[in-house]
Order: sequence, then C-alpha cells, then structure tokens
Amino acid sequence: MKSNLIVLAQSLEQPRIVKRINQKAKEYESVHVYGFTRNVHSVENHEVLAKNKNVTLTVAGQLKNGRYLERIFTFLRLLKTLYAKYGFGKKSVYVFGLDLRIFASFLVNAKIDYEISDIVWLYDRKGKKGIMRFMDNWLAGKSRKVVFTTRSFYDGYYSKSVNEEQVVIAENKLETYGKVQPISEMRDDKVRIAYIGAFRYAKIIEHLISSVNNNPNLVLNFYGATHGKLIETINQATASNPNISYHGPFKNPDDLERIYGENNLNFVVYNNASENEQVAMPNKFYESGFFNIPIVCATKTYVGERVLKQNMGWTIDTDYDSISNFLNELDVQKLRGYHENIKRLDKGYFVA
Repeated sequence: MKSNLIVLAQSLEQPRIVKRINQKAKEYESVHVYGFTRNVHSVENHEVLAKNKNVTLTVAGQLKNGRYLERIFTFLRLLKTLYAKYGFGKKSVYVFGLDLRIFASFLVNAKIDYEISDIVWLYDRKGKKGIMRFMDNWLAGKSRKVVFTTRSFYDGYYSKSVNEEQVVIAENKLETYGKVQPISEMRDDKVRIAYIGAFRYAKIIEHLISSVNNNPNLVLNFYGATHGKLIETINQATASNPNISYHGPFKNPDDLERIYGENNLNFVVYNNASENEQVAMPNKFYESGFFNIPIVCATKTYVGERVLKQNMGWTIDTDYDSISNFLNELDVQKLRGYHENIKRLDKGYFVA
C-alpha cells in the first residue's frame, strides 16, 4: 500500500468525487482531503468519508459561482496551508478539475494525478477557448496520470498531448455503498418523467415543462438544485400544474432508489450543440442501467449512442416539437419493454 496522498476536491457534494476518494483510501495508508463546499445546496454527501479511518477531511472554503477573484484568494490561503503542513518535500497529489490543476502546479515536488470529468473550456468563446485548451493540454501532459471519466474525452481532445500510458479511464459508474437495489417492478400507471441532478439547459427544460403542461397524462418530477431564473421557472411550473413537482436536493446514493421508483423515464436530453455534452458520459446513464429505468437522451451525443447500443431507451432532438411529439407518442407499454430489456443487462456494467 502506498503511503500518503493529498486530494484537492472542487466540491465535497459531488458523488463522483466522494466515490474516487473512497477508492483512493484503499490504495493509500493516509489520504488528506482538502475540499470545498458550494453555494448551491448541501446534503452532506461527503459524510460517507468519515467511515474511512485513513481519510482526513478539511473544508478549505466555499466556492461561489461567478466569484472568481474571491476564489483566487481562497486558493492562496489553501496554498499557504499546504506548504505549512507538507513543506517542499516530495508529495503525491490527486486533483479534480482544471482550476485546481492550475493551482497544484504551484506545489513544489508534487507528482500530480489529474481527473477530467468535464472539459470546461469547451464552453468558452473562441479566443479564451484556445488559451485554456493549450493550458489544459499542457498541464495534462505534465501530470503523472490523467483520469478521464469517458474515453471520448481523451480521443477527442487530449490524445496529442497525453501519452497512452498516462491515461486512466474511470467511468462515472454508480457507487451504491450497499444502500440501494435495482427496481424489479416499474411504476406503470402513467408516463412519469424524472429530471434528476443539476438543472441546466434552460431552453430544453422550458420545452419539457411546456410539453407536460399540454398533456395531462404526463407527470414530471424535478430532483436536485440550481440557482437563478431557472429555479423560478420550475417553481412557477409546479405552482400552476399539479402534474409537475419539484422535490429539492437529494442525497446520493441514499435517495436514488426512491427517486427512480417514483418514475419510469429518465430525461437526460442535454444540449447537443455543446461540444462537451456531445462527448460526455453523465452518471444518469449508469443510474438508469442499475435501477432498470428507461432513458431518453439527445441525438448526436456519445451517451445517446451508448443508450441505443444497450437497448435502454431513445434519442431525440432538443427542440420543442421533438420533445413534445416524443412524449405525446410514448406509452407505458413501450416503457415496460425497455424496462425488461434493462433488467437483463449485467449490473456490473453500471456499478463501480
């Protein structure tokens, strides 16, 4: 077993990050985690880390959306803390995300493993995008190992800067912690649509809400959190339509069996005009596969290709007509057919 590892974590609320820390705790005698909370919501997903006696958790601050200058000062305070505790000697460091990878480059004598689950510069405009792409690829190439949550990230954007022997593919599969089980009998009274996780892609969500507003035979449930005008849109929809409900933040994986049990369609139609969404593998794919709930994704996406290949559901375009027509033509019998297909799949394909 290796000796010591320092982990720098963007969000202690992110189940993927908590899962990876637990995995590292099996490899190292001592894991020192310096993580941040976020200002969106808190359901204490990181509580599970307390079960590892060799994990020490320090909350290094709170990262607020859009407050990047404030974030720099938070990182500087953390840098001071790390040098005070670990000095200039050799150290192993595991970081999540580009901002913390940049930060970690200021740590002397650090062997850095870098996890990429989201290519943030794909959202930037052309000029900034080129600069950030160069920096990210350069830092990835300088890392000891680069962990990608989907092979498509490496093949599409990093293959020229990162050697194959540096690459680790660690898909964002579901970690159950023994708390949840697959769903053997799906709800079949109505088409029950679940939108689970971070609420993004405002226009798509508006199309989804409008589609349900115009069809009383559909039920729509939101689980998760966001901020700004989008949450206002969702709250207004729940107030005006009894078939639309917002259930607030949830704990992963503790609440997932209940959530998927209340629904029979996992709506994972993300913006397929975005390069990041075209190649990403959201954790909802693995959750649908484990819980036996059919899934619908956007066309022209890697996750959509995987859904069709595994015969788990559908792909549709992201405009209103496509969403509305799909939902209006969908019935419980079709959902039940995919539910039975997914039940026959090997659950080892979906769980960590």
